[in-house]
Amino acid sequence: MKNYNKFWIVISLIVVFAAGFTGGILFEKNIIDKKVEKRVKRRSSVRFPSLEMMSMELNLTPEQEEQIREIFKNNEERFKNLRKNIDERLSSIRTQLKNEIKDELTDEQVLKFEAMIKKYISQRKKEMEKRKKHSRNRTKDKGEKR
Repeated sequence: MKNYNKFWIVISLIVVFAAGFTGGILFEKNIIDKKVEKRVKRRSSVRFPSLEMMSMELNLTPEQEEQIREIFKNNEERFKNLRKNIDERLSSIRTQLKNEIKDELTDEQVLKFEAMIKKYISQRKKEMEKRKKHSRNRTKDKGEKR
């Protein structure tokens, strides 16, 4: 009789473990991954065609490929300059915004406000690192090269 009870206890534990394991996997794939996908999908999925795509679909000659590669390089510099300009302008606007807010605060509130901004910036950095790490892991899982 004792062995019979032990057998059912062991079987019950195995079934509960398997159900928990399966439920965890399903929960992650169907709930957590979809939340992450929603956040990632905020950016447009439409991208400018790559040189490889153009070469295949347009049957480019090697000379055309080289010329287009050079065009991409030249425009990359333009994009870098644009991003730099945008970053500088955003920084200027943020600084102006913070100064205007500080003008309305008491000295004690200014100190708390600065601490609040530092905390926010550190949280954003951590969030960005998580996103980068997560995106690297997802591309590795899919077998894609970055």
